[in-house]
Amino acid sequence: MKIFASLVVIVVVVATMVEAKKEEAATPPPFFLQDPTDSLCLGGSEFKRCSIDTLWYVTGSAGEYQIHKRSLDGSIETQDDGLCLAKKSCKDGDKNKQLDTKVTKCSNCGAKGWNIMGDSESGYILTIDDGKNCLSRIPNQKKDGDDTSHDRAITSPCDDAQHPYTALQLQFASAADITTMSSPGARLVAAATDGDKKAVQAVLKEDGVDINVVDWDGLNALIPAASSGHLDLCKFLIKEGIDVNAADKDGITALMEASIMGHGKIVEFLLDSGATLEQTANSGITALWLAASDGKDEIVKLLLEKGADATNTRVDDISALMTAAVGGHAAVVETLLANGADAASTDKEGLTPLMNAAEKGDAKVIQSLLTSIPEDERADHVNLMSTTGFNALIIACAHGNTEAVSILLDYGADVAASHADSGVTALMYAAANQKNEVVKLLLEKGQASVDQTHLGGGTALLEAATGGAVEAMQILMDAGANFDHKDDDGVSPVMGIASQCVLEGQKLVVEALQKAGKWDAELDRMSFSGGTPIMFAAAGGHTECVNHFVELGAFVDARSKATPEYLAKMEKAVEAGTTPPDQERHVDDVTALHVAAQGGHLACVQALLAAGADPLLVDAEGRSALTMAIKGNYGEVAVALVKAGADPNIVYLDEESKTEHNLLFDSIMVENEEFALALIEKGADIYHVDDKKVTTLLQASHRGLTDVVAKLIEAHAANGGAAKSTTFLDDGSEEGVTPLVAASSEGHDAVVDLLIKAGASVNVNDADGTTALMAAAARGHLPIVRALVAAGGNVNSQNADGHSALMFAYNGKTQVETLMERYAQYVEDEKDAPATEDKDDGGTGPLIKEALANHTALVDFLLSNGADATLKDKEGHTAKDFDYAAEHPAVFQKGSVSGAADSAKEEL
Repeated sequence: MKIFASLVVIVVVVATMVEAKKEEAATPPPFFLQDPTDSLCLGGSEFKRCSIDTLWYVTGSAGEYQIHKRSLDGSIETQDDGLCLAKKSCKDGDKNKQLDTKVTKCSNCGAKGWNIMGDSESGYILTIDDGKNCLSRIPNQKKDGDDTSHDRAITSPCDDAQHPYTALQLQFASAADITTMSSPGARLVAAATDGDKKAVQAVLKEDGVDINVVDWDGLNALIPAASSGHLDLCKFLIKEGIDVNAADKDGITALMEASIMGHGKIVEFLLDSGATLEQTANSGITALWLAASDGKDEIVKLLLEKGADATNTRVDDISALMTAAVGGHAAVVETLLANGADAASTDKEGLTPLMNAAEKGDAKVIQSLLTSIPEDERADHVNLMSTTGFNALIIACAHGNTEAVSILLDYGADVAASHADSGVTALMYAAANQKNEVVKLLLEKGQASVDQTHLGGGTALLEAATGGAVEAMQILMDAGANFDHKDDDGVSPVMGIASQCVLEGQKLVVEALQKAGKWDAELDRMSFSGGTPIMFAAAGGHTECVNHFVELGAFVDARSKATPEYLAKMEKAVEAGTTPPDQERHVDDVTALHVAAQGGHLACVQALLAAGADPLLVDAEGRSALTMAIKGNYGEVAVALVKAGADPNIVYLDEESKTEHNLLFDSIMVENEEFALALIEKGADIYHVDDKKVTTLLQASHRGLTDVVAKLIEAHAANGGAAKSTTFLDDGSEEGVTPLVAASSEGHDAVVDLLIKAGASVNVNDADGTTALMAAAARGHLPIVRALVAAGGNVNSQNADGHSALMFAYNGKTQVETLMERYAQYVEDEKDAPATEDKDDGGTGPLIKEALANHTALVDFLLSNGADATLKDKEGHTAKDFDYAAEHPAVFQKGSVSGAADSAKEEL
């Protein structure tokens, strides 16, 4: 038992308990549960704008959380009659059903058992019922008796595809945030958001708030009231003199909010009340643009009747027509076109409404847009290319919008047109994205060239193979695609599909090559960068595909060799700065085993080794597969390679620090016992010494790696004991710490036994004269003290300061007794403290008593085995002077012996 380690824990516990008496219980921090897609917050039964009444706090432990509704005044309710988030029903029959959430008393059965899982990057998921059900957001739902749409919060099975869980962000609110949200103005806006007319009237009357006050986002009460569809409240606010054209910090007005939400009666009322029809937000959009973006056709018509401009555009030149087209809002598109919107307009990237429509693929929208273009201009318009290199056909194909593709072909879309910067065609995009029906349509109706190449020399088949699109590959090959084609880097379809390892696709190409009598030439053929098909599979860790190539007779030890042309091409790309930032520089003589190890693909490495791959091969820079595994910190892969015969004595050079690392020493340092044992078994140099003169045996002994110590001792004996190091068992660091001193200090009983049996000197000492016996006594390791004494340890040796093992033992006993005194005082103080809750000291008392008994027994053992209590240190103190003496604190010189053992306590 590591008594010293236990004492550290006890000291911390006691100190924490004493300090805790001085502090009041911390208030749980309030937070928002916010949907990052639109920043709305969970309010209980629905999602709404974040405000003072959407704050929560948590009590309980993981899996048993209660999510409390924070009160408006910030008081924390710890009793069951507070308000909490709950699911609607706790009946067993409802456990796997979709259930509404609600805010109810915390004593409700549905308010218990919440968990919050996730992180700040991926988001947090609220679960209940032991993680079986998750919280989900259902948009645009209407409540009974309410025509206004709401975003409901529900719980449903976490694997429910229809209602997938909603990942939320936890946004903690600061005191300043809460102060801002608690202002009368903020409360007025919050009440207006909820349509609570009485609350609005109360704030205006009781707090004397100005009707035009705004909150932290610049909203006045009319804007959220209009957005939420509260017509009666809007009328009240207008009557009270609120500014109908006031805008928030983004320039959004009440008319804009009512328009996008589709509240026609409110739109009419606001216009009749003086709302400015063509007022623009900061982005340049009007109410009509917003209504069009959300497909609110009736609102669009109403605004147009009032004189709205159908050609309104955002600051980036995206028009109302474009936003309606990209949303697939056919009725709105027709309305806008009938009122002067220009189907031929473009935004700043040269995108047209037709290109926007192609993304969504709505046939009616596409037809409306094309028929609005003059007939003699349609062919040119349909083939317009944006400044980013896309046309409508490419966009429709990439998204798999078959009907849209068919219409575009009818209007003369050019299937051979390609992306300006890459030369990638519509067929290539469709094939790579597995849009199989589109692939068929382009080949059959569009008569697309199946082997057209892009600027890199690749074809649709190669793109499909690289994308793992097997069905598209089959369609293309049935249409006559060249399955033996190579791109400008010498990459073939079999290499492309191997990189993704869809075995069915790999077999498809292999069989085609075999039938054509071309497989033997392709099996081990290298791309211009030097990669073979099996290397492409190994680099991705695709064991199944690697095994397939092995069965076909692939040479597993093929070594990459780039062509001069390829190297020159790469050199030019580097000079031009056009290489991908994550692309590594090229190195020749790399094998499949190298790339599998580099990626940490254990199963793949094992398959290659089983197929006879040579783990000793090195690349052009002298790196073996083991080097690559070490660089990536893939321990299991490294073990497999060493066991298979990799050189256990390679020196790994850290590229960043430029320092060399010994594998055996480092494996011991990080306590990777499996790797260390494998290295020793396979002949690693056990006599390595670091720059502090620490040996492998000393490091292993210090860390208590019993099996490694045993293996090192065995290997040393097998070397003849004295062959390389006559003092291996007793070699010390530059501070003189030996394996036995280190193991004794750290309390590693089994290691001490091994060292003693192997012949380690029990009385050797470090640079300060501290022996293993002193180190063990200082830290209370009684079993080790017994073992050392039994092996001939000198109980009366003294270190450079004159301290003996008995002095160390008394000092350790004194530390525990001092701690016991402090603990007793804590217990006494707790008796007088108010009994607000049960006291729990975490078992500290028994632990201290156990430690004291151990130290007392250690002192007694030394005395009974000849320890001389009359010995004096250099300051004239005897062992008894270090014993506990509470009544004479000056006699006890705290720390007078502890420093002498530091060399035995420190990390090596």
